[in-house]
Amino acid sequence: MSSPHRKRFRRYFIATLIVIFLIVIVPVGFALNGLSDFDLSGRHVAELDFTHDQNRLSGSLILPDADHRGPIALIIHGDGPQNRFSDDGYLPLINALLDHGIGVYTWDKAGIGESSGNWLDQSISDRAKEAISAFDAIATARPKQADKIGLFGFSQAGWVIPKALPMNIGIAFGVVIGGAVNWQDQGAFYMRKRLMRDGIADNEITKQIAQSRLRDSAIFAPNTDYQTYRSAINDSFPMSEDRFGFVKRNITADARSDLARIDQPVLALFGADDLNVDAKSDSVIYRDVLIGRHPQNDVILIPGASHGLLRSNLFNYQLASEMPEERQWLFAAMGRYAYAPDVLDQTANWIHQATDSP
Repeated sequence: MSSPHRKRFRRYFIATLIVIFLIVIVPVGFALNGLSDFDLSGRHVAELDFTHDQNRLSGSLILPDADHRGPIALIIHGDGPQNRFSDDGYLPLINALLDHGIGVYTWDKAGIGESSGNWLDQSISDRAKEAISAFDAIATARPKQADKIGLFGFSQAGWVIPKALPMNIGIAFGVVIGGAVNWQDQGAFYMRKRLMRDGIADNEITKQIAQSRLRDSAIFAPNTDYQTYRSAINDSFPMSEDRFGFVKRNITADARSDLARIDQPVLALFGADDLNVDAKSDSVIYRDVLIGRHPQNDVILIPGASHGLLRSNLFNYQLASEMPEERQWLFAAMGRYAYAPDVLDQTANWIHQATDSP
């Protein structure tokens, strides 16, 4: 029979092994699993370009396998000079969709990566027409799935997708994540959150937003130009002339009328802790306009989620560039699990339901 001392040693040894497993082995395995979400090897990847408005847009069609017969989501970027994988930030999302049997097509914005042109020369309508050109290219390349191809986008895509869907009723569905309704209201909300973070008093914030709106109405009036803007502002980092033109073309954007013209199913997802878009207010507008127009339309406010539906307790920033390096490493380690719980499963299931219905 074992001595009491030997029994205590055995219990201590087993407890130590369990602690080592929990502290070292499990996190390492979790991190390796997250890192695998940034790898597309083993996937069926095909380079596929298309043209729009004299620009050659370069993209990648990623399928779960060569015999894929399921839905395909076309990624519609948000604001900024984004390449097809958004500097690899899209890869966990893409891999999650692939694992749910959903293909993905994504392309470099005009003038970014391998695409020609200049994305800042576009209006929201131009971006919508570009999305339709991408749809036509994928429908031509995958004719057996032409009725299962939809649009899936973030942020500024909230103006692009509602405009594109009524233009081509062959597009099967739309998924909008963190889409604002009104450009100027979104700018005011963004500014308020930024000033709040800086500790500015509420009454001063309200005053500054009112002054900003008044200034914008003068700077971006129909008869103004870039010199008008430069003469009127005293910013340390003024907009470039191209950026000024982009904002002037799009500052009156409002999604309400476009949303009311959509016949296809739409899923609108908002992070409850969004710092860029007034998710609570805009989700109500989406719900008022969309619910009842199609039986599969849904508008969901995701608790604990950021602008891009990441876990807001870990990754809630207005700009990706604001994310500290240690949080970037954490995002890399977590992969798809950086997203709010169940949101990717919920989204993928909705896409299948939207494309499987008669």
